[in-house]
Amino acid sequence: MPIDPQVLAHYEAKKAAAASATPASTIDDIRKGVDAIYNDSKHWPPVAKTEDRTIPCFWGGLPVRVYHPGEEGPYPVLLYFHGGGFMIHNIASHDSLCRALCNETGAVVVNVGYRLAPEAKWPAWNEDGYAALEWVYDNADLLNADRTRIALAGDSAGAMISASVSLMARDRRGPKVGLQILAYGASCGLTEDESESFRTLVDNNYVLSRSFLSMMESYSGADAHRGDAYTNPGRAKDLSNMPKTFSLNAEYDPLRDDGEEFARRLRAAGNDVIAWRVPGMMHGFLLLYDKFDTAGFAVKEIGRVFRETFAE
Repeated sequence: MPIDPQVLAHYEAKKAAAASATPASTIDDIRKGVDAIYNDSKHWPPVAKTEDRTIPCFWGGLPVRVYHPGEEGPYPVLLYFHGGGFMIHNIASHDSLCRALCNETGAVVVNVGYRLAPEAKWPAWNEDGYAALEWVYDNADLLNADRTRIALAGDSAGAMISASVSLMARDRRGPKVGLQILAYGASCGLTEDESESFRTLVDNNYVLSRSFLSMMESYSGADAHRGDAYTNPGRAKDLSNMPKTFSLNAEYDPLRDDGEEFARRLRAAGNDVIAWRVPGMMHGFLLLYDKFDTAGFAVKEIGRVFRETFAE
């Protein structure tokens, strides 16, 4: 279908505003720009309770924000890893989305503030993700959470972290992950020749460009590990015994084919997979769930799949 008219209107307005703005030239400038857009508390939906905690790590502390749906429990738990090419975004940028997911899933949601490039290099974010998973499992009682009902979720780079942590948990015989929710991530590392969506949509898209993706690879160091299964889990020789997967990929996203290929590989390995090409949407649509009707529906679908998966 054509790109969603709500998306067109949003980005036309954004282009008009950008025409008079000074282009961002450094990673700090880019971070300030996206923070000004997304770290906005005016539309944060209420939840029963939030709390900021720090997970002790060898490098200091890993910040997390915990969202509680109520006081009864124990509730299933959803660990959320934000997107941003491993370089930008943070707990605050995805605070509103995590609040919405807490309400839709009825779960304790843990928003993970993993380390970013270029200050950190691969595999820092994967190790932070796994540390958060172990901490949630070990501290389930503290969180009023059920350690037998754990899901991982993320968008873009966060989807890649979720898939990597699921694979790590399987290989390390760590906490059992019952569901992974992967929104527009690139977990196979397809080349341009292998991806029609990349060839036709990059540099003609509303979010991703070659320059941004090149910056991501340069700053994160992930490109040097492209063939590593914990960088691109779709390249793992064995993808059996992975969690149930809900894969959401935007129709107008250069990374669409990569995300859909990962879903196919998971299904071929015998896993339970729900794959949805979200019509009319672009990369990053979940962050605009309150502006685009289809994105709002996607959040509700995540809640539905989550509740069905962990129904008692």
